[in-house]
Amino acid sequence: MSGQAKRKRITTTQRMKVWQKYNGHCAYCGCEITLEEMQVDHMESIYRHEKDYIAGKAEYLDDIKNYMPACRMCNFYKMTYTPEQFRQRLQTMTERLEKQFIYRLAKKYGTVKEQEKKIVFYFETMKGKENGETKE
Repeated sequence: MSGQAKRKRITTTQRMKVWQKYNGHCAYCGCEITLEEMQVDHMESIYRHEKDYIAGKAEYLDDIKNYMPACRMCNFYKMTYTPEQFRQRLQTMTERLEKQFIYRLAKKYGTVKEQEKKIVFYFETMKGKENGETKE
């Protein structure tokens, strides 16, 4: 594992707190996830701050505020991107799909329909409502 940051283990208690942040929903798409299904995403990626992390200068990356509950698909597709970069990838998804013959054929036969939609993450709709809080 030379050159890579050794990540701190997330405890069972921390996992439960992460899962409860958005009441058992993925912080990105909003789908319901069980505690077992949940993957813990670092909103701000360790990879992007690896040198500081290895040097012990980025403890905030292992803070509960940086942990987000994520479904497998969102966590996989977000990878090491920032939320804004992830949003941009999602916004341009249909452009990339358009290059696929089968997608164009499905559109032609009406089995898929595109919809222009601004990407808003679930956690953005829940600002101030984490852990049962209410917006004032």
